[in-house]
Amino acid sequence: MILGIETATEVCSTSLIHNATVLAVRTVKEKNIHSERLMTFIDEVLKESGCTLAELDAIAVSIGPGSFTGLRIGVSTAKGLAMARNLSIVAVPTLDAVAEGFRLAKNDKATATFCSMIDAKRQEAFSCFYSVDEHDIQRISEYVIDSKEAIEKNAVVKNAVLVQPEVSAVPVALLAERRRKEFDVSDISHLEPLYLRDFIATTAKKKIIH
Repeated sequence: MILGIETATEVCSTSLIHNATVLAVRTVKEKNIHSERLMTFIDEVLKESGCTLAELDAIAVSIGPGSFTGLRIGVSTAKGLAMARNLSIVAVPTLDAVAEGFRLAKNDKATATFCSMIDAKRQEAFSCFYSVDEHDIQRISEYVIDSKEAIEKNAVVKNAVLVQPEVSAVPVALLAERRRKEFDVSDISHLEPLYLRDFIATTAKKKIIH
């Protein structure tokens, strides 16, 4: 069984899967909720499926790109649980998980080109292009950050689907199970999120007078 964790966006989600079957899932989309809800969601999916941490085969975590704060919470939680229970971590790039979500939602068997996108603020987005069929996804470009306008123009040129699926921990866990050898982390102590750009602190617009 694999526990999935998704915190790279405003979505906070956990899932539990076994042999490509979803046993339980919890998802909420709300800003700044990850630290409050993540452990509760983990407990809930384990209880719903009658599973304990000791019975897990691995923890799959969405490693970015995405929200700096959300990624830190997700990765640190995965590392803490893995170290405490001697579990493996499967680090799934978030853009890959979005593409997997598109594959799961696809209702035909034709191969499609899909543009996976995650909001990066300031009219920018993280993106990557994939070839998607009924069995798997294949990355056909690099992970990049660019203006949304430039990404959308590139998608039109490539005749790529731009409609994004709902984000959740389900595709994270399913992709981790299917392609575990590719994403398995050999040394979890050195696991870091995939940010793609440096953190830029913002300053308050109004001064606070004490």
